[in-house]
Amino acid sequence: MKDIFKKYKAAFIITISIFTILLAVTILRFIVAEKSVNQAVNEKKQIFSESDINDASWNIQEIREKRKEIHWLEQQLILAKYDSLNLGINLTDSAILVQLKGTVLLNANILKQHPKHWIESPNFAAYHDITKISRIVEEQSTIKKRPIKKVQAPKNEEEAAKIKHDTIPDPLLVWQFVLDSKIEVIITGVGLGKDSLMNANYNSDILKYQVDRFKKSWLPKTYLPTLYIWLNDKDAKAIYRAIPEKGRVVFKI
Repeated sequence: MKDIFKKYKAAFIITISIFTILLAVTILRFIVAEKSVNQAVNEKKQIFSESDINDASWNIQEIREKRKEIHWLEQQLILAKYDSLNLGINLTDSAILVQLKGTVLLNANILKQHPKHWIESPNFAAYHDITKISRIVEEQSTIKKRPIKKVQAPKNEEEAAKIKHDTIPDPLLVWQFVLDSKIEVIITGVGLGKDSLMNANYNSDILKYQVDRFKKSWLPKTYLPTLYIWLNDKDAKAIYRAIPEKGRVVFKI
């Protein structure tokens, strides 16, 4: 045993050192992340009245569900005043809606959402803060919002026959956006596999997003609750291209 330790002493030391550094980084990141969460929560609490946070009737299920429906309708009436398309994220019915003046133009089923229960038992004030009409303030996507194709008309049939059409498909959509209500949403398109069935890799998608986030900010200074949503890729692209830049978003949970 001693001979083995002597032979691989350097390897043991390097391994232990790396493990210690990774452990220290993990603990430091956890502490900073927890501090960011507490700061975000305290900032939210400052804008809520104590009566809203501790609303007594909100704890009665029947009343709570009715008030949720009323609040959703009130938000729809506000959105009906605008001439632009808006995005409705209805987690209650697992659907994404593109709406115009209260009319649903596109309804796509949510294949999966993470976390499954996004907000656990929100109080009255938190529910209204999450489900109020918000604006997209920052977004990025794997495809262009408004693709432009330049087409030159052929002069004759012979020239038309020589035209080669681009057969390279668009990549699957990954649309990440941040709302002015300090919520991040990541919508991922799911394509079809060789067997024409949905080819989804939910866990690997989440891992990829988290790794990318770690690369950008290994010590998170701000906390944004993130909602992951997976849709059929065709629906996801249609929704993404329909919603204008800085578009309005409303939740129902």
